[in-house]
Amino acid sequence: MPCPQPRPTKFHLPLRAETFSIEEHRNVHCRFYGGCIDVAVRQDWESFTCAKCPLFQQDKAPGASSFAFTQPANFGQP
Repeated sequence: MPCPQPRPTKFHLPLRAETFSIEEHRNVHCRFYGGCIDVAVRQDWESFTCAKCPLFQQDKAPGASSFAFTQPANFGQP
């Protein structure tokens, strides 16, 4: 079975963009997000959506537990 490939889709921003939430249409935590931005720029798209991409739900925002034990000790130093 082949690996799914990122597939951004051209998206037209709503007229009332102040009520628009980017998180509803894009997964900014996706490991391929930068590549999808490149596609949108090369195609001269106004915007894009990840909603039809097979990887849309794959990568999630990191939670606090991701950082809890990976930070170096500070010991009160600035």
